[in-house]
Amino acid sequence: MKHAYLLFCFVMLSVCCSISARETDSLVLNRMFTYHKNYHHKIDTFTTNCYTKFFYDTQRRNFTLWLIPNMYSFAKKERQYVSEQFSQVSFYDINDIRVKPDLFFTTVPHERKPFSVLNEFSVPQLYSTTLYGNHILSPFNPDNRIYYRYRVRQSGIRQATVEFRPLLGNNTQLVKGEATVLLSTGRILDVDIQGEYDMIKFHTTIHQGFEKWKNKTVLPSTCKTDVDFRFMGNRINSSFVSVYELPNLPDTIDSTKTTRNILDKIRPMQLSPREKAVLERYDSTMTHKDDTLEKDTTTRSMTLHTLRDIGWDIGTYLVKSHETGNQHFSLHLSPILQPQYLNYSHSRGLSYKMKLAVNYHFTPNSSIQFNPTLGYNFKIRQFFYQLPLRYTYSEKWNNYLEISWNNGNRIGNSSVVEDLKEKKGDMLELEEYDLTTFDDNMVKITNSMRVTNWLRVEEGLVYHRRTALHKEHMKAFGMPEVYKSMAPSITMIFQPWKKGPLFSVNYEQGLKFKNYELSYGRWEATASRIFRLPRTQLLNLRLGGGFYTDKRNNYFMDYANFSEDYLQGGWDDDWSGSFQLLDSRLYNVSSYYINSNVSFDSPLMMTSFLPIVGRYIERERFYWNGVLLEDTHPYWEIGYGFTTRLCSIGIFGNMSQWKFNKFGVKFTIELFHRW
Repeated sequence: MKHAYLLFCFVMLSVCCSISARETDSLVLNRMFTYHKNYHHKIDTFTTNCYTKFFYDTQRRNFTLWLIPNMYSFAKKERQYVSEQFSQVSFYDINDIRVKPDLFFTTVPHERKPFSVLNEFSVPQLYSTTLYGNHILSPFNPDNRIYYRYRVRQSGIRQATVEFRPLLGNNTQLVKGEATVLLSTGRILDVDIQGEYDMIKFHTTIHQGFEKWKNKTVLPSTCKTDVDFRFMGNRINSSFVSVYELPNLPDTIDSTKTTRNILDKIRPMQLSPREKAVLERYDSTMTHKDDTLEKDTTTRSMTLHTLRDIGWDIGTYLVKSHETGNQHFSLHLSPILQPQYLNYSHSRGLSYKMKLAVNYHFTPNSSIQFNPTLGYNFKIRQFFYQLPLRYTYSEKWNNYLEISWNNGNRIGNSSVVEDLKEKKGDMLELEEYDLTTFDDNMVKITNSMRVTNWLRVEEGLVYHRRTALHKEHMKAFGMPEVYKSMAPSITMIFQPWKKGPLFSVNYEQGLKFKNYELSYGRWEATASRIFRLPRTQLLNLRLGGGFYTDKRNNYFMDYANFSEDYLQGGWDDDWSGSFQLLDSRLYNVSSYYINSNVSFDSPLMMTSFLPIVGRYIERERFYWNGVLLEDTHPYWEIGYGFTTRLCSIGIFGNMSQWKFNKFGVKFTIELFHRW
């Protein structure tokens, strides 16, 4: 009896300890998750200074390294480089932290900044939904709690250690590690994180500072990250350390001193022996170059070495975006060879494009921008362009005057054939020729003005020149080869409620004079709303409709909400809210339409938890698109897509009049998209 009583007491004591431990674990986690909510009102907007030093070590390399954006500097010559940066960090909110570099020095040739993807790692946002920029779900945000498994252990009288790791699957959007947490408030003191991001394995250690510095609760005191990058036989190890809460730069800086001299004075930590060795080699090389230049003033200016450098620099334009400018002028050129600009869809085939952006500020409140997009579609073997020139006469209100010229909307129209049949009867040869496809050159002038905080009005004039793809066939049947139209238009865009839907109403009236025969009136309206849900999820809703009035013929019913864009973008551009398999001939002969588009975008839904493959799936999306047309009741498209660090893939199926038609696939290359 005595032994049974002791056993009962032991079991009850174990149960009570287990319950107590679980309650303690839950208490620590709840305090950690609610810390920012409880204390954020005590944190003001502030600005601090940060020093960051980078060390790059190329351990293995081959010719493929030259093709990686911002990494071609590592493909030749030196294997080790050092960079230093002094920045101003402004905190507005846990989701709004801005970094402004003040001083920068590097031993990388031409002062380039390699590994730009690492910039987001210098300011980890522990309490935000994502740790780095818009990527990697933070284990310290309560909304992400469902993705992680936590374990709490006591590590002192006032502290506890919280271990975290992915609950299901080791996806690259999740991390593992541990954090030291203050028991009384749940404030994070130190963090150790391991993860993988865009082919980069990283290990970050963060120290959050002391309690007396209230701003240190959201920004680290120090942050150190070790990086291991491997790609096609290349391997680069990198490390960078950031130190915060530094004094401001002196108001007056000696102009005779170089950035290197200034950084030597304000550097808050010592350089490692390897970093010192890199700087010594750099100084020796620069001194040798200066001596050679002084001694060889009579030598030809264009040497073989110079030609090699020029060839190398020209080659970099193929794989790297370039920016230049000053206080008033800026220019941005996308890489000529950029994988993510390669796009394929079932209906539009394979295409490739590149972008240019030129901006000139006349005053702080006015500017002119030229942002052309150029590309080639391999399916129809045609060069496309979109050339918008915009004069912004009020930056504050975003009021602008824009003229745009493009040919990116090839249009199909079966009404030409129907007209021929009415005039000449059914002819078998009509079916043998393509008389329904036209190239559309469009020029549009738009003046956009913000009338109130919730209303914007746009007046415009649209000119279309539609040219038959096969002019000889049109000529043979006595039909015009070119159809021209001119139409003034007015659009009202309004959002009466700040968090409500965005409404748009457009009216376009075709003019009939001389050779402009397409007289019509067209109305279109849309209502759209993007719901930004927890865990970076997005729900996109759009409802729209349109109809024609005073339509004299059925030629070229060119609805603004439907177009054959042969220069499509990637996952973030137009994959949501557009039809992928809808034949343009169906809506170009309909006098009305009612459409709806729904998409749900989220990380870690279905395939993210599959073995091996699921590890690299970053986001997934479901699509549902429907439209009612005059001769098609109804038309549906259902799709599923996912994106990885290599590519984005979408699979779509459609139904017309409740009958299944076909499947289609769309993909874009995402490799090094964030680099």
